Amino acid sequence: MKNPSQEAFITLLNRTKSQGKIAIAAGCVPQSEPTLKDLENCSVVGITNIGRIAEVLEEAIKGNTVQLLEREELPKLALPKIRRNKWIEILPLSTGCLGQCTFCKTRQARGTLISYEPEEIVNRAKQVVEEGVTELWMTSEDVGTYGRDIGKSFPELCWQVLSVLKPHNILKLGMTNPPYILEHMKEMAVLLNHPQIYSHLHIPVQTGSNKVLEGMVREYVIEDFNKLCDYLLENVPDITLATDIICGFPGETEEDFEMTLNLVKKYHFDSVYISQFYPRPGTVAAAMKKIDTKIVKKRSTELTKLFESYTTYDKMLNTEQKVWITSIEVNKKNIENEKQEAMIGHTKNYVKVLIRQVDYNLIGKCVKVKITETSKWHIIGKVIATDNVIEEILPVAHYKKEFQKTEVNYRAKERFDKLKEELKQKDKVNQSEDKPDIEKKNYTRIILLIGAVLIVLGAFLIYMKT
Repeated sequence: MKNPSQEAFITLLNRTKSQGKIAIAAGCVPQSEPTLKDLENCSVVGITNIGRIAEVLEEAIKGNTVQLLEREELPKLALPKIRRNKWIEILPLSTGCLGQCTFCKTRQARGTLISYEPEEIVNRAKQVVEEGVTELWMTSEDVGTYGRDIGKSFPELCWQVLSVLKPHNILKLGMTNPPYILEHMKEMAVLLNHPQIYSHLHIPVQTGSNKVLEGMVREYVIEDFNKLCDYLLENVPDITLATDIICGFPGETEEDFEMTLNLVKKYHFDSVYISQFYPRPGTVAAAMKKIDTKIVKKRSTELTKLFESYTTYDKMLNTEQKVWITSIEVNKKNIENEKQEAMIGHTKNYVKVLIRQVDYNLIGKCVKVKITETSKWHIIGKVIATDNVIEEILPVAHYKKEFQKTEVNYRAKERFDKLKEELKQKDKVNQSEDKPDIEKKNYTRIILLIGAVLIVLGAFLIYMKT
């Protein structure tokens, strides 16, 4: 929760009260700052108290003010609710945070990590699939941390949820920070290649400078982030990556900011959520010396211009894509004063698609689309097929075997690279000697080559056994 978000929250709250309507505040703002003046004479529901919203509303209707901020057990996932979009289920995995970021109040508002048991999440997924949803969004403050408090893992949960989906369903994985997803990097690549998971990941980097990352207490270095991005881009075809960047964090120099610009130039992220640093009251960063506001705005503008200077979807022009349609968008009226409607969907790599040939019977379905236009923010296409679009979904065990194969190959490659590096170092030592022993060098090369072959052969045999 950042200052602009809180200000928008307060504005909406005050507007509601000024209209004489009943206002009930819920979420991070009242939980972390319950003494805000704007919350006076207003009923408040805390993070873990949402299951009691009905009784709070009943009391508010009677003219009473209720404040429920005591931490309770996580609310049940099966609580009745009305979806904003009937085709999309937002599936919370946990609440709380394991991070200690100096600019953030999430830990203060939501506490440390508390994960739902996998059985409850899977049962909820099964329930909503039967109710007819198309997309399931797996969300939390950081999905990569899921299960660390109960001896489970996020990839393990993904496999379990996949096992209860119908062929037309698809999962969208929520935001994850580098240190928590890095250890699952290879398995995540296999999951993101699964036909029922969008090939898209949101990994906030915040800055390209290790010095600034240290000040933020982000618990990783930029080399970790690069390793993660490089591996996913190499092993997940057409993956789209999103990230967050904060401009003007205390202590950020021009050199630090240049590193951030270079990072964006290197990866050409499909989405970049840019924000200026705002000191949140009660955070460690609020006590740090701020950078001049004009400099912060200048950096934010420069980064925005860089992001808007490139496009990433041009390669999709004239291709055929599977698209999951989930809504209708009504655009501004045209010069004839008529409404312009378009169906909205997303490709397998979660690129937004506008389809102007509206057919309400296609909402909630997967169709094949020919891409006719591309832009910075979305692509445009026309439906060319509605039947037999979904490929055969193989059992989860098949895709898990792909992960085992990837794991074996990755370990073999690591060992081979290590042997190559050792050979290179030995060559350097030999070349520095006045009279290099050529026979000894050749003998070393032969031994290392034989060792590399044996490692690869061993990896192949392990794979065959699995």
